[in-house]
Amino acid sequence: MSLVIDSEQIQAYKLRGSLPHAIESTWYITEAILNDVTNVPATTVSALALRSNYCTAFCRFVTGLLDSTQESYHKVSMYDKARVLQLPASFVELRHEAIHGELPSLVVLRQAIQKALDWLQTNYWTQVNDEDIWVDADQSCSVREYMSTRVDLRNIVQRYTNLHASVSPQREGDIDDESCLTVQAVLQLLEHPERGEQASADFVDVLLNHWLLYTSSDNNTAMMPDARCNGSENGQWTTAIYSCWDPILRLLAVKRPLLLRMLSAVMIKHLTTQYPLASSTESFQELMLAGLSRIYTAPDWRKLYRQSGLNGLEIVSRCLQSPNRWTVRLAALISDSPHHVRVKSMFAYRICQTMKSLDVGSAAGKSADDELC
Repeated sequence: MSLVIDSEQIQAYKLRGSLPHAIESTWYITEAILNDVTNVPATTVSALALRSNYCTAFCRFVTGLLDSTQESYHKVSMYDKARVLQLPASFVELRHEAIHGELPSLVVLRQAIQKALDWLQTNYWTQVNDEDIWVDADQSCSVREYMSTRVDLRNIVQRYTNLHASVSPQREGDIDDESCLTVQAVLQLLEHPERGEQASADFVDVLLNHWLLYTSSDNNTAMMPDARCNGSENGQWTTAIYSCWDPILRLLAVKRPLLLRMLSAVMIKHLTTQYPLASSTESFQELMLAGLSRIYTAPDWRKLYRQSGLNGLEIVSRCLQSPNRWTVRLAALISDSPHHVRVKSMFAYRICQTMKSLDVGSAAGKSADDELC
């Protein structure tokens, strides 16, 4: 069994919250190995840097694993805990040397890191069904095929984003030749006969992971330099990303109504989730709010969301079942839309009271608050 690590997906999941230690350790170890094997010529990364990378990955693996088994008020030695986990005593010794002594040699570290990866594969990865980790259990596709599809989708998303960042911004909503070609490439992957609905779910996951990583990046302005409208940083990102992706998503919604339903459901899930790293995901959740508001209230989306079977009453009801500063703002925006008169008549008072209890101002402004209340 060979381990296949989707680094970008793991980074996105880590931003949303904690990862199992075994998965995180496998990620760090494989990244350290890749930094070594791709170091051609050998002078690209110094031997000291490689040793430091290996030591960091190895020590985090051993320390995190042994600390997680510390359940007693009385300190238990690492050797005793390692014996319980069937972890070689040499791992504890090497960790101690790396932290308190000289950095071990590159030869020693390469051997140790491979043994650590073998231990993880034997004691964690072979104990789980690898298809169940990343793929719905009722899907029969192989992990290799699944990963290949995700890589292809990610390459399409990345290429379109880079192209959009390198040309002059087009008018919002314009559909150019590149948008049409991107849609064709995505549809070709979504129509794979053996992938079914999972292919659409993959695209939604890849796209939103892409947005999450960009909005949480320290250098996201360089990644998409046309994010330069007036207003807050979140507003800049919202304008830039939807200027880029709105034409694509509208074309895909015409061809694949199921995709829009999936996208809406996952975006709502992100709004209702309380992420531990709130500061890292705030821009992303602001983006989810703006996107859902656009889908449910913008005139050029009205026909599409109805054809896709989306329902404003249902989405507002779900928002109010999980009230927070994101969901209540979305409910207020939908209620204030002229396309959702029934929503306003049924939920206006409840939205107003929820906003007051959460001390949340309407994203549409004070006038909208007054009108709802």
